[in-house]
Amino acid sequence: MLKFTIRIFVVAAIAYIAASQLVNRSLGYLLDSISADLSYQAVRGQMYALHKELDPIEPESRAAFIRDSLRPHYGLELKLVTPERIEATDQEKQDLATRGFIMRDEYNTYLAPLPGEPRQWLEMRLPGEPTLEKWVTWGAWLALSMVLAAVLLLLWALPVWRDLDALRNATLRMGQGDLGVRARLSHFSGIRHVGESFNQMAERISALVENQRSLTNAVSHELRTPLARLSFEVDMLGQEKFQARREQILHDMRTDIHELETMVDELLVYARLERPADDVVKQETVDVRDWLGEALAQVAHQADARGVRCHVRDGLPAHVQLHPRYMSRALLNLVQNAVRYASARIEISLTSCPAGGYELIVDDDGPGVAPADRERIFEPFIRLDESRDRGTGGAGLGLAIVKRVAASHKGTIEVRESPLGGARFILRWMSTPVEAD
Repeated sequence: MLKFTIRIFVVAAIAYIAASQLVNRSLGYLLDSISADLSYQAVRGQMYALHKELDPIEPESRAAFIRDSLRPHYGLELKLVTPERIEATDQEKQDLATRGFIMRDEYNTYLAPLPGEPRQWLEMRLPGEPTLEKWVTWGAWLALSMVLAAVLLLLWALPVWRDLDALRNATLRMGQGDLGVRARLSHFSGIRHVGESFNQMAERISALVENQRSLTNAVSHELRTPLARLSFEVDMLGQEKFQARREQILHDMRTDIHELETMVDELLVYARLERPADDVVKQETVDVRDWLGEALAQVAHQADARGVRCHVRDGLPAHVQLHPRYMSRALLNLVQNAVRYASARIEISLTSCPAGGYELIVDDDGPGVAPADRERIFEPFIRLDESRDRGTGGAGLGLAIVKRVAASHKGTIEVRESPLGGARFILRWMSTPVEAD
């Protein structure tokens, strides 16, 4: 906005100066000859009378005569000057030959030669213009200048108005549901940055709506299976008479309900982490061993059931900066994912980066992730090959949540091939200053 205001001010100032000069020069060119004739006719009688008074007087006595006899009665500034001070131009020499005197200072000063030696010139200076006339003249010039300045400003403002109208139309179309509309402005437009901001906003809104649509479709698809199983199990429960079989059906129903609860919980976390790219969560300093220990304790039963051993490498920093709840969720999701697909071993490491920030690595000895799937694996509800399908459990949002947690910490998440033979997930994030209490 400041640049736009400065630009308007500069254009207005240049337009006013240019208009003032144009008016001044145009009026001077048009009225100069008329003013010269009017001035000549107005003063030629006075110049003639002064000549009659001064010609007979000796040059040495003229100054006293002017002081004592002429000035008190004429109301004009009269004095004698030497020829050396005149330095007449060629045009003035022509005026002197045709009119008998020279006009200067915008027809306020008149010079005429007097006879006799030493040579003398009579200088007659008219009184200044009345104050009101001067202000009227300046007012007229100012009005004309403002009109011309307004024309120049209009010529400059028309493209801006056109671009504003295009931006308004784009806004209206977006409000009517056309999410593909964009503001098409010239690179030289005065509101180009506004148009770029609008386009960025439109891109983000379009992406959010598309993401919401995809997420809604995916959620509907994911919910359909456990709900269908629950419906089938309810029917079976009503028909089953054996208690042992009824207990098994109830156990399956509880499992399906737990799956639904897990999915809803992950959906809420995933939605909560939806934030602008430059919006960074507030970090805190936590004890690394306590933080890792809590996450491993939550997956200990699952790991034991699958016969997977979790190992934490040495070289851990004493403390780390992060958002405790979000980063704990990311760590838990990574470890659960590793436990789910590992054959027998998981290794976890956490180090400080020389450039600032931290690097968390989770390795497993499972089937790994194909290079073609290493980007899309972080999208919500993405299922890969049979070794990583829904039969292994999970709601399909774990790694998508990890990606959003990384983004909220100005970090990244990537997957590579692990030295253990499976997948290596690398989570990096930047530390931010911790506010003092």
